[in-house]
Amino acid sequence: MSTHKVSAVTIDEYEFPTGGHARGYLLSIALMILSARRRFIEPGSVLHDQLIARSATASKYAKPTQDVLFYFLYGAHSIEAVHFALTKLRKHNVKAFSLPWFQWIIAVFVGGVNAKKHFDAVVEKKELKTIKEI
Repeated sequence: MSTHKVSAVTIDEYEFPTGGHARGYLLSIALMILSARRRFIEPGSVLHDQLIARSATASKYAKPTQDVLFYFLYGAHSIEAVHFALTKLRKHNVKAFSLPWFQWIIAVFVGGVNAKKHFDAVVEKKELKTIKEI
């Protein structure tokens, strides 16, 4: 017996984010990139030379902070992507391993909560379109 409820709204394509959703994606991607590369906080980098080097405390905690940020972002977003695939994508009849499925999974991995809000907006838009057609 299935534990999820299937929606009447089927999402069969990926819609690129715009406006606030796009800004959220960009911020999340920037944080993921900054947390993934040690060179962004090493001497000689703009971030180090302009911000970190000015404070002994910042210099002391830059690497541990980057490590925590990395593991939190990549870990949380991985869990979110799996949860999203098993709940929302299944609920809205997105075929597993189809192109839209991969696009939405990647979007949730890099965008996190912003991607989930974007997906909800796409579903709502499609629901309104369906209602108007009736």
